[in-house]
Amino acid sequence: MALMTVADPQAGRATPEALVETFEILLAEADLPGFQKILGVGRFSLKRRRETETLFTALCTSLWRLAMSSAIPDMGEPAYMLYRDSLWVRMKDADTYVVLISDIMGHLPDSGKADFTPTARELLRRAGVREEPPILVGLALFLRHLYEYFFNHLL
Repeated sequence: MALMTVADPQAGRATPEALVETFEILLAEADLPGFQKILGVGRFSLKRRRETETLFTALCTSLWRLAMSSAIPDMGEPAYMLYRDSLWVRMKDADTYVVLISDIMGHLPDSGKADFTPTARELLRRAGVREEPPILVGLALFLRHLYEYFFNHLL
């Protein structure tokens, strides 16, 4: 019996603009408080909250890009480039942010099915959080869940 590939009927209608619009909606709904809780960032740590928010947004962008490369490889890169190019108009320090996205991409697995522990380890280092097994595992599982969130809602 031959395997059949089932394509999402909406995939042919996906445009880079639509993918970026969907990402921005998903990003607004992503679990930033859960991320900050795992990192131990309290409600009154305003500076750390701002820093981890930037880290989280770059992480989400990286996971979105990884999800697109798996699900819709022909549209993923054009959508990411459109999003990246829009940052220079909207952000004060877009260059630094784009470098952060690129750095995080370098620590992501090659596919969303692989282990997110190395990525979690890097995020803990960047957030200045001591690596302890429960925190590392919890963050790796959180990253897998976040990846699946973007993957399942791309279109």
